[in-house]
Amino acid sequence: MRFLSEEELNDLLAEIKKHSYSVYLMALISADCGLRAGEIFKLTWADVSLEKQMLFLRDTKNGRNRYAYMTNRVFEELSKLKQCEGNEFVFQGRNGNKIEHVSRTFERAVRALGLNNGITDRRQKVVFHSLRHTFASRLVQKRVSLYEVKELLGHSDIAMTQRYSHLADETLREAVSKLN
Repeated sequence: MRFLSEEELNDLLAEIKKHSYSVYLMALISADCGLRAGEIFKLTWADVSLEKQMLFLRDTKNGRNRYAYMTNRVFEELSKLKQCEGNEFVFQGRNGNKIEHVSRTFERAVRALGLNNGITDRRQKVVFHSLRHTFASRLVQKRVSLYEVKELLGHSDIAMTQRYSHLADETLREAVSKLN
């Protein structure tokens, strides 16, 4: 359930970028578009629409297809990449195959920044999936409805998304204060 503050996110992205541009871009896509690692690994160039600034996600965890929408910085970074002839996947592993695991570059960046120092509960440790939680948390903190967050995350049930509802407490407090 751990999510990053804007400062932590920016520091992590900068640290990763020093070591691997492709891991940086994968982390950026997760943090800004809410994709799971597996969804990023499966992205093909046919799934990327720079014109519409959208990503098409096929056969996601819940078995459904969905669209993800690019932020300006994701659009700018993906626009810089060149699709080489014969490259199907946006991010390729060895021999042009699909990537199967998050690079250790991510773990090294987290360690270098000390983001998990003193944390013993593994549920609170920063892992790649924390970027997806960060995406959802940032949206909720900016007062995006839980229904919209649910759709963007591709959750089939609002109950999965409701774990972010505690972040909307201030919005609820403001709603009641309008009665004053």
